Amino acid sequence: MSTSRTDGVPVSVVDRVSLVLEALSTGPMTLAKVTARTGLPRSSAHRLLEQLANAGWLARSPEQTYELGVKAYEMGQAALNQNRLLQHARPVMHAFAQRTGITIQLGVVDRGDTVYLTKINGRSSGPTPTAVGQRVPAHLTALGKVVMAFSAVSGTSSARGLHGATEGKHGIPSASSRFEEEMALVRDRGAAFDRGEAFPGIACVGVSIGPPDHMYGNLAALSVCAPVGTFDHQKMVAPLRMVAGEIWQRCVAADLVAH
Repeated sequence: MSTSRTDGVPVSVVDRVSLVLEALSTGPMTLAKVTARTGLPRSSAHRLLEQLANAGWLARSPEQTYELGVKAYEMGQAALNQNRLLQHARPVMHAFAQRTGITIQLGVVDRGDTVYLTKINGRSSGPTPTAVGQRVPAHLTALGKVVMAFSAVSGTSSARGLHGATEGKHGIPSASSRFEEEMALVRDRGAAFDRGEAFPGIACVGVSIGPPDHMYGNLAALSVCAPVGTFDHQKMVAPLRMVAGEIWQRCVAADLVAH
């Protein structure tokens, strides 16, 4: 199946379906909005929307808006339930949040974005703006920074993530250089900090789950978050690394039993 593009529009059916589903992940849309968001021809967008609705991936309202349907929900739940990392991480994260009162979250980096997979709210952290399934530019989040810093492709991934958010009148080279300096600091201390970069007034500390060459390693990371000034970034590194280590040990132990 071809995956080339014509005038910026994907030819592959899979690519077109992905465009439509990703557009609707932000909320219900009319055909006109889907067409504007995806850049697909109106006829192609309408055909895909109707086919996806008939298959249960989308729901169609009487007002002719489309939104994600039951099948999309079922598949999302199945993906979460089958995720072995989440199975082992959640109990440890719950215990940490109850013990410390600090909100803790687990996520991955996908196409330059931090994607949060689970979040356990702590009573003393108060409301925090992140949510499961939310995407945030990775170079702005502590979780994303630590994944990028220890990734084997950190040079290319950080440059891609940085370009879209920092290019301006001063150009990208100096911004990219500063970011690589920060990545070096992250590798040196084994943790990344976010002091209101992703969300104003919210501070985060992030650490990797395990070694970057393991399937449970640097594919995912943990972060804790709270209003700026409510915890000491440096003092949070050691407790968070202990949580990451316990999750790592549970994952490895389970894999040994399975094999």
